[in-house]
Amino acid sequence: MLIHRSVQQDDLAIICQFPQTPEELFFFYPKADYPLTVEQLMLAIDQRTHATVIEKDREIAGFADFYHWESGGCCKIGNVIINPKLRGQGIAKYLMKTMTRKAREHYQANQVQVSCFNENSAALLLYKQLGFTPFDIEERINKQGKKVALIHLAYELVYVL
Repeated sequence: MLIHRSVQQDDLAIICQFPQTPEELFFFYPKADYPLTVEQLMLAIDQRTHATVIEKDREIAGFADFYHWESGGCCKIGNVIINPKLRGQGIAKYLMKTMTRKAREHYQANQVQVSCFNENSAALLLYKQLGFTPFDIEERINKQGKKVALIHLAYELVYVL
């Protein structure tokens, strides 16, 4: 069974173990240095809102937050990561739907956005499946000095009266 809740201090060391490689950490949190530390993760969380954990059978299964939020406007989901032992089990889908619901309920957002690097094909395919549409591509430089594409995707929230 999957549940969601606010992140707690005790969760941070566990979440820091999720990125298995420097590349995975770059996808999750581009500004961080590998290996991820609690201090680096706290720095991100302190500048964001709705830091959310997904649990599967009491095990931390996923994490995400909003790095931009505005009432009646757009909420941007960031720091999306799934426990490597639990990938491929629908947790990312549940996490994204949870964050979209939070954007609607807390901010009456009309759009939710997420950004994803071109090399993260599993995430790009998931976002497409969930109805996110690419609207912009931004050039970035990865930790090896190589050009990569950061693809920005949006999902329009529709309110039925």
